[in-house]
Amino acid sequence: MQITKTLFQNKILNNAIRNFTFPDDLLDRHEILQRWINTLKAGTLEKVKETSLQGDFLKDIFQDILGYRSVISGEGKTWEIHAEQMISDGGGFADGALGLFTASEGKAGKVKLQGKIIAPIELKSAKGDLDRPAPGRKLSAVEQGWQYANYTENCRWVIVSNYRELRLYQLTKTPAYFECFLLSELAEIANFKKFYYLLCRTNFLPKTGQQQSIIDRLLADSDTAQQEITEQLYQDYYNVRINLVNHFCFTGLKNIPNRDNILIEKAQKTLDRILFLAFCQDRGLLPKNTLNNAHDHKDPYNPRPIWDNYKSVFSWVDKGNEDPPIPGYNGGLFEHDPLLDEQLTVPDPLCTQLKNLTKYDFETEVSVDILGHIFEQSITDLEALKAKTQNQDFNQKSGKRKTQGIFYTPAFITQYIVQVALGGYLKQKEDELRDRFQLNTTTKITKKQQKQAEIEFWQTYRDQVLKQTKVCDPACGSGAFLIAAFDYLFQDYQRVNQALSSLVTTSEPELERLDTMILTQNLYGVDLSAESVEITKLSLWLKTAEPGKSLTDLDHNIKQGNSIIADADFTEKPFNWETEFPEVFAQGGFDVVIGNPPYVRQELLSSIKPYLKDHYQSYNGVADLYAYFYEKGLNILKPAGKLSYIVTNKWLKAGYGEPLRRFFIENSIFEQIIDFGHAPIFEDADTFPCIISVYKSYPSQELATKTEVKLCSVPREKLTNINLTQYVHNEGYDVAWSRFTAEYWSLERPDVEELMKKIQRVGIPLKDFAGVKPLYGIKTGLNEAFLIDDETKNKIVQADPKSAEIIKPYLRGQDIKRWSPEWQNLWMIYTNSEVDINSYPSVKQHLSQYKDKLEKRASKQIWWQIEASPTYYQNFLDPKLIIQRIAFYPRIAFDDQSLFINDSALIIPSDNYWILGCLNSPANWYLSFRCLPHKKDEALAMDIPYVQNFPIAPLTNIMSVEYDCIVQRLIEITKINQTANDDVLTWLQIQYKVKKISRKLENFADLSFEELIEEVIKQLPKSKSSDPLGVKGLKSIREAYQEYVPAIQSRKQEALTLEKRLSDLVNQAYQLTPEEIELMWKTAPPRMPFYPHS
Repeated sequence: MQITKTLFQNKILNNAIRNFTFPDDLLDRHEILQRWINTLKAGTLEKVKETSLQGDFLKDIFQDILGYRSVISGEGKTWEIHAEQMISDGGGFADGALGLFTASEGKAGKVKLQGKIIAPIELKSAKGDLDRPAPGRKLSAVEQGWQYANYTENCRWVIVSNYRELRLYQLTKTPAYFECFLLSELAEIANFKKFYYLLCRTNFLPKTGQQQSIIDRLLADSDTAQQEITEQLYQDYYNVRINLVNHFCFTGLKNIPNRDNILIEKAQKTLDRILFLAFCQDRGLLPKNTLNNAHDHKDPYNPRPIWDNYKSVFSWVDKGNEDPPIPGYNGGLFEHDPLLDEQLTVPDPLCTQLKNLTKYDFETEVSVDILGHIFEQSITDLEALKAKTQNQDFNQKSGKRKTQGIFYTPAFITQYIVQVALGGYLKQKEDELRDRFQLNTTTKITKKQQKQAEIEFWQTYRDQVLKQTKVCDPACGSGAFLIAAFDYLFQDYQRVNQALSSLVTTSEPELERLDTMILTQNLYGVDLSAESVEITKLSLWLKTAEPGKSLTDLDHNIKQGNSIIADADFTEKPFNWETEFPEVFAQGGFDVVIGNPPYVRQELLSSIKPYLKDHYQSYNGVADLYAYFYEKGLNILKPAGKLSYIVTNKWLKAGYGEPLRRFFIENSIFEQIIDFGHAPIFEDADTFPCIISVYKSYPSQELATKTEVKLCSVPREKLTNINLTQYVHNEGYDVAWSRFTAEYWSLERPDVEELMKKIQRVGIPLKDFAGVKPLYGIKTGLNEAFLIDDETKNKIVQADPKSAEIIKPYLRGQDIKRWSPEWQNLWMIYTNSEVDINSYPSVKQHLSQYKDKLEKRASKQIWWQIEASPTYYQNFLDPKLIIQRIAFYPRIAFDDQSLFINDSALIIPSDNYWILGCLNSPANWYLSFRCLPHKKDEALAMDIPYVQNFPIAPLTNIMSVEYDCIVQRLIEITKINQTANDDVLTWLQIQYKVKKISRKLENFADLSFEELIEEVIKQLPKSKSSDPLGVKGLKSIREAYQEYVPAIQSRKQEALTLEKRLSDLVNQAYQLTPEEIELMWKTAPPRMPFYPHS
């Protein structure tokens, strides 16, 4: 059974090896390796210290066999292998490194060594386990190798070996993916050729002047091939399912309830059966071409449909058959289905389509990962099919992936969560047992006593820990987390068995089949989707099927149900955990809960909110579904169990997350929070993901003051080239768990957190400083009716001049610039409840065309009324500050032109320049970016509950005169530059018919003259002329450029100087020290207003 996954697709790799020209002395090189193989067989390698073998291993394997030059063979000038390679930034010393190393003569004749490490090499003793830390060490050989790689810029690969085995890892993959070369198997020349091809200097290192090596390109080709296979297989899979639904024929009863949905269900089951057969016949679990033979078989004396042959195969796989020899796999998938196997038939052409699905290589090309991606899309397609059969419209965005929150979790996430939760739980139990059996003490005991203690330790760990560990995914989807948990447990069982076999000479009582034991005793899953439950079972069967052995019955462990609701009044599939899994709750619950809970917005939960309110402490009326999976996950854990999920980070700061945060504080201790911000973990899903790892505390357990949580923020640009485990290890930081309360949770490192608290502590909440609260802009209820352009406004006023009284200039969020808004000649019809609409006939006529839509609004206004309250009116006429509600940049403006605002902005009814200066300051953006909820692309949600509490720095009399002049001048500069910009852009549109004002043209003053001309030409109407502007046009634009740009740039420079001085005043008012200011800029978030040296 293959637990690990290879880096390269076999077909791609084998083709490359076939086309490669090996050196003439390949057999001589193989003979060098044979000496190591002979030494291994003699048992000598395990008795010799690692360091004694290290030099010979690096020379024999990497220099003499694979062709890397040492510093000596490179004559001290250029070489490719370096022993005892120092890793930068305190990363330690790797046993060796492959790369491109040079030496050159520097100043005063000193030799300067330089190098680019491609792959660090970590070596361990032959009796060491590469995946487990040696006694007294914190990291395993694999973890150590990855750590070296993550400390090394531009490093791509990792090599680890214990002389018995050599592994090759790639940094953009997870540690579950690697190429493994067992020394004993390299005696076979074919295996040696693969080893040589992948690791020889010619292929492994990039050639001079090239960025990628042959092996880099081979990996890219493998990834591309896998993506292409996924797309091709799914398209075939999709088409066959459609055809099955359309062409299934009933041979029995015609009047079947819910007929169309039954057809879809049976089509899916047929595909699952075919998929299983394809896997099995390619992996040696069934005779080759089993399905092809069934398809092609024809009995001239008793002709029958191909479907009948298929049904015979289904029955053989279920019960077994002598000729052809097929073992009975049972398991449920092929169990006799009265409807599918008796009353439905498939036409021959469609049977041929089913057979054609077996053309793919399910041994080397189609992985469980591919199956997961196919399933991800399958759920949406199945619901579309069901909607179509019922003559309903289907909207993909509101399909099952939305209503049930289904998103396929990438492999590196599932493996990390399993490692942290399941691995962390097992390691904790193992450490406790080691202490119990005194394996970590220095107490002197005899070798016999030591050996007996180790035997008892491993037996106890196996029988009382491994066998008893219960792992659950309460929203199991395609089974990705359970597959990863299976892999982890299987490897751990093997580790224990290997340890015991080396200690016990007499044979241990034979363990029952490992995979069956794990599937029936360790793993549990629940999902609301019937399709998910069946695909999870299928994934686990494909993972564990072995020749001649029945499939494990998974009905008792993988179940359909609503994980968070146990009441049939609120769901069609209520799920009572204690009843469904009595053997688990007899022991107090699960030991480990893992998964990716469904992300379903609270608007879709209306029908179940009464139940959630009565049964969940974390309930909040606007909390999304995942919040309740958190609470349920913790509740089904036994004390000291571990929970780890990946889910949105919004609950950390959002108001609706307060009950959940309180629940966690009272019932758990957090171990990790890994925040991915806006990183695109899930395709087509903007979920702001984070991983949490939680320890369930005992009811009476008091929190130790030194308990710490590991926090780590992973930038989106880092995701493609890191190993998550090592990144968290290197970049994460510990904070006290006691720091977290029911208030919003900050994930900042301690010094940054203290800086933020100081700004908040010194500052005065905006609502108190200003004496007023922020107000939302006007929500019209139907923008297309009430928000109009200049042309429409002029028509209305021309028809009825009096209508100008209720048509107001308004701003959108995008019109709010820093310091001063930029009105775009847009207008708002302001018909509040005090307006007599009959006094404004042209306005009434305009609104009448939207009457049907206006009457359907949820609000209770008369159809022609805007939703704004009459009390709002004066606030827009008076001077005010304006803030974008979705803020990508710090842009707060002052308006004294009586501009109205739609609901994409807030207003602060105040003309206080100091508030404006504080809100636009770097210090405020620094705090806001860390405290406010984030929207798409890391924009900030500037809503009233947050804005009203912005800390405004207390003002001193000494500052008052200076700041007032600065802010006044910044507003003035902004207005002058806006006018100059508008003049130039309007002139370009009129004079040269520029069709679009691009972002570059908007900022033309930042362009050189040549760049401006290039951009203008891009935006001109299409012309056959090679010189669309001509000499005259070039001259006019040059004159405009020379007239406007120097002045605009001069004012911009003046504004920058003023902004820096204003920032100094604000920092001084917040009482920030030079060290704190330096920290602020050192840890500055994106898009700070300016930088100190800009």
